[in-house]
Order: sequence, then C-alpha cells, then structure tokens
Amino acid sequence: MTKIMKKLFLLAFTTIIGVGGILGVAYAQDQTNSAESIISFVSNIIVNQDNSVDVTEVITYNTGPVERHGIYRDIYLYSSQDRKMSFENISVTDETGVPYIFQTSAYGKNTRIKIGSPAETFTGQKNYIIKYRATRAVGQLADFDEIYWNVTGNEWNIPIYKTEASVVLPARAPLTQSACYYGNKGSTNKCELVNRDNNIYTFNSPSLLRANEGLTVAVGFAKGVTTPYSAEDEAANFFSKYWSWMVAGILPILSLLFSLLYWYKKGRDARGAGVIVPQYDVPDNLSPMEVAAIANENLSDDNVSAEIIYLATKGYLKINQLEERFIKFIKSVDYELVKLKDSADLPNEFDRKLLDGLFTAKPKFKSLDLLKGGFSRQKLMAMALEPEVSVQTIKLSELANSFFGKAHLVVVAVLDSLLNKGYYKNLGRMKNGLGSRIFILAFMSVWASGFFGAILGMLIFRADNPFPFMVGIFFSIIIYGIISHFSPAKTEKGTLAKEYILGLKDYLQIAEKDRLQFHNAPEKSPEVFEKLLPYALALGVVDIWAKEFEGIYKAPPEWYSGPTGNNFSAIAFGHSMSSFSSATSSLSSSSGGGGSGGGGSSGGGGGGGGGGGW
Repeated sequence: MTKIMKKLFLLAFTTIIGVGGILGVAYAQDQTNSAESIISFVSNIIVNQDNSVDVTEVITYNTGPVERHGIYRDIYLYSSQDRKMSFENISVTDETGVPYIFQTSAYGKNTRIKIGSPAETFTGQKNYIIKYRATRAVGQLADFDEIYWNVTGNEWNIPIYKTEASVVLPARAPLTQSACYYGNKGSTNKCELVNRDNNIYTFNSPSLLRANEGLTVAVGFAKGVTTPYSAEDEAANFFSKYWSWMVAGILPILSLLFSLLYWYKKGRDARGAGVIVPQYDVPDNLSPMEVAAIANENLSDDNVSAEIIYLATKGYLKINQLEERFIKFIKSVDYELVKLKDSADLPNEFDRKLLDGLFTAKPKFKSLDLLKGGFSRQKLMAMALEPEVSVQTIKLSELANSFFGKAHLVVVAVLDSLLNKGYYKNLGRMKNGLGSRIFILAFMSVWASGFFGAILGMLIFRADNPFPFMVGIFFSIIIYGIISHFSPAKTEKGTLAKEYILGLKDYLQIAEKDRLQFHNAPEKSPEVFEKLLPYALALGVVDIWAKEFEGIYKAPPEWYSGPTGNNFSAIAFGHSMSSFSSATSSLSSSSGGGGSGGGGSSGGGGGGGGGGGW
C-alpha cells in the first residue's frame, strides 16, 4: 500500500470516527431534549453552627413533548438520626430571580413544594431555583458530627441526567471522612469527591440517574463545630416525632375511664337484703335456665340439659336411655327423646324454641338413596337443602350436628326473657362468652380503627401517619368491650332473686344431719325430688340432691326409662341425669456508624424525597 493510500485510509477512518462521535453526542442531546427529564440537578448545602442547613437546588427541567404546569418537589421530613426537621424560608425563583407561584403541603412524611400555576402550561425547559432551610439536620454521633444528606431523593419518576452536590462546612471545621452513593434506594454504589476547595466539598454522579434512583452525600467533621443538641431540643424532637402516639395513647385511657364510670353507674348489681336464707322452692316460677343464669351470671351446657329434664317433668317429652354394646366389654350410651305434647301452651318463648328445636330434623336418607339413579353432586345438594320436618322421636346422637345453632337461640331467648322480666339492667358477658366477644370486638375494631383512625389522624390532627390513631382506637374499643363484658348488672329484683336462689341451693346440697336447722322444710317425697331435680342439675348439685332421696325414691319417674330393671335407686338415677347432661353438652357446643464512614447507601440520610412534573 502506497503512502498516499495509507494517508487516505487514515483520513477516512478519522472522519468516520469523528462524524460518529458528533452524531452520538447529537443523539444523546436529542434524547435529553425529547423526553421528560431533569437535565441538571445541582445542590448546594451549607451547614450552619446551629445544626441547620441552607439548601439551594438548581433544577433544569424539560417537559419533553407534553405540556406541564411545572414540577413538584418532595423533601423528607426526618434527618439521618430520625430527628424531625422543619423547613423554613422556602422560596422558588427562575435564574433571573423572578419568583414562581408555589404551594407547600404535607404529603405523607414529606413536605411537598408544588411549583407552577394551574392556569398555565408550557413545553420545553425551565430552571427552578429552590431555597430552604432545614433545622436539626446535622447528625451528632459519638466521635464526630456529620451531614448525611439525600440530595435528590429516590422518588423522582423521571431520569436525572446530571447531578452535582456541594457541601459547605462551617469555617475551620476539619473533615474527618466523606462518602457519596448513587443508584436505587439502598444501593452502595460509590461516587467520588471530585473537588475540595477549603471547606467546600463537591460530589457528582458518574452516570445519569434513572427514575427512582438518587444521589446521597455524607460528610463527617470534628465534634464541637456545631452546637450540641440540648435536653430541650431532644425533648422537643421527641414530642415532634411521637406526639401522634402520645395523643393516640390518651384514647385508650379515656376509654378505660369511661368504661369504669359506666361499670360504676350501670355495671354493678343493685343492693339486696344481703342475707342468704334457706328456701324450699323456686322464685317467680323461673325455669332451670333462668335460675342458672341469675345464680351464675352465665349459662353452661348443663343448663340446656336441665331445661330438657324440666320439660320432661312437665309432661312434654320422655327420655329413654339406650345402651348399645359394640364388644362384650365396650358399650355406648345414647338417649332417645319422645315428644308427648306440642309446645303451643308453654308460657316461655325459649321453652317453645327448645322443644321445637329438639323435634325438628331433616328427613333421613339411606345409603341406597344415594345410589338410586346415579350418584351426583346435585343429589347431595338437594338433600342438604331439604327442609326440616317435625318428628316424634329423635336420638341425641342425631342432634349433634344440627342443634348447635338452635341451642344458641334458646340461650339468647332466656337472657332476653330475664331482661324483659326486669331481673337485669344489662346482660354484659352473658350474651356472649369472653372468647367470642373478643373475636367480634377484634373484627369490628380492625374495621373501625382503620376508618376512624384515618379520619382522626389525617383530617383532624393532620398527622403524617394515621397508624397511631388506628392503634389507639383499636385498643379503646377492646378495653370498652372487655369491661362491659364483665358488667352484667342485676336490678333490685334480680339481686333479691339471686339471694333466694342461693338459699334454695343451700337447701338442695345440705346433708341430712344438718337439715334440722332448716325450719319448715318440706317432707322428702318423690314429688319434691322430681320438682327440684332440674334445678339441682342447673345449680350443679344433682348428685348430692339424689343421695338425700336414696331409699325414698324407689321407682323411675314416668318421663324416664333406662336399663335399671328392679335395681333402681335415686343415686343411680342422679348419675344417669349427669350422664344425660354430658351427652347433651355436645348439642350446645361446636367442634457502621454513620454514612460518611462508608456504611451508608443511596436514599439514606435526611432530605431526599423526590418529585416530578405536573
């Protein structure tokens, strides 16, 4: 190849490279200008001796092809040591000093500066010079102080092509360490200190920052340059950070005081005679479940059993004890209930519900019924939806899965009866058990605390975060619910009835040798035994009551039959009633220090936030 050819080749090569470079720069410039972006973000952070910083941000914004009113700038409220900063002397101008229209508002944990007029839009580039002072911005660590500042924030929704930050320390502030980070929040990508001029330290990002990327700088300096935070500063900072928790914490206290006042006014029993006198009958013709509810302030599984036996003694049903033997030494006991009379003439609604609930059931289906015409899900569904029908006999084992809801309705009806008859002012825990009440309260509290907590926190108190108020309302509801649960209050009539019932219980469980102290006690007879038997079961003393009638009560009552034959005894019968109670129970229950030392990251420190066009 001749020298001329070599020169021509070299000239052509350099020309191609040069044109390519020019085109590349032009293309990059065109990309910068054609898309919405921040072309340049330059920040100057002056550290003051009172721990505040004066920040100047020069932002060159390009709308790209869309029309915009301006930009918004979000600045995080908390410093690197989680001190709540306040922002003062906020101003926004263009490069000639002409002010822009702007508004500031709280936006979560940020202060939002919204720049521009809602009535005006533009396309192209504009320069925004934002100035503000942030108090309590300097972090004071054990060995040094530092300004750890999130320059841009990591919440911009558009790219930033060029980023630069300068930190100006107070005069004669010796630098101890510095660091710079860029990228997504939490990134430890390092950027270098590019210039140091006396007490001015300048950093920049080595590449463009994409949406949700940011630049953070940290400069440490010797202690004693800035004023140490005083106890008053720390107290004020504590209050500014936690005032919402303190205010929200008052809510459960108020709830507790109100609940205790409610208990004192309406949750205590009225005074009675204050003396328990032996009694030999039941007050006001109350049923066993009513007696148990007044005496125990609660209704248990035994009480449903007692009410069934009570209906049997009144001639509405008969109880047959069945004994099935699986193997020679293993047997199972079941009970058959036989309906003798209709419920229409029963005076209490709950007794009518109980009797009707016992003797209504779904029609029985045999296994063969499932096979006829083919087995199908539709057939099973039809059987499940089959309405209940009235029956004359039923086994307790057949009621196990169907009577639970009915038993609950019976209990509610008993309690409503006591309320309507004037024995109680309010029912408290008797309406629901503590477990179910807490579950219901928790469910309601989650919903109510979310709704009212947001209203109270954000709209009334203007808090950064409504969560403390949600927690306060949640526990307020729980406290009120639990205290009201323990506040069933009897009227004077109810208190006197309880004293009367406790006198009856004393009579039912007293031994024969002590019975001499009971004046005017009725003679022991089968009629007395049967009349008070359901109440003895409801009050938990049936075995003692039966033992006292051994040798007197020699034949089973007409409303009961069992495998006792000629060996019937009152004690054995009492055990049978306890066994019946246990069987019935299943019916009513279901089955680095600092950022400047290199231990920081992009997005750490104070300041930060983000922004975008609007």
